[in-house]
Amino acid sequence: MNKTVEVLITWLPENEGGRKKLIPVDVRYYPLIYSKAIPFDGTTWSVSIYHKKISGLISEADMSFLSPDAPHEVLTTGMVFDLYEGPKCVASGEII
Repeated sequence: MNKTVEVLITWLPENEGGRKKLIPVDVRYYPLIYSKAIPFDGTTWSVSIYHKKISGLISEADMSFLSPDAPHEVLTTGMVFDLYEGPKCVASGEII
């Protein structure tokens, strides 16, 4: 079973390359995740994000890797990460 963690996400404003519209509450979102905590061996990982609350450019959400082969052990409190849509960084976050 995939590990699910609570995260706080800070979205980049549109004028800094962020999304034009934020993902609404109660909708799943599937970006790529990058973090120094995830060993990079050429593999990229996708996550499932389920927004619970959004206030301005900050959202609270549940997050889990999509693949059972992902490095679930790195999902620990305090881990910071960036979310990408293709080559474009759209947000940063932290596991709370």
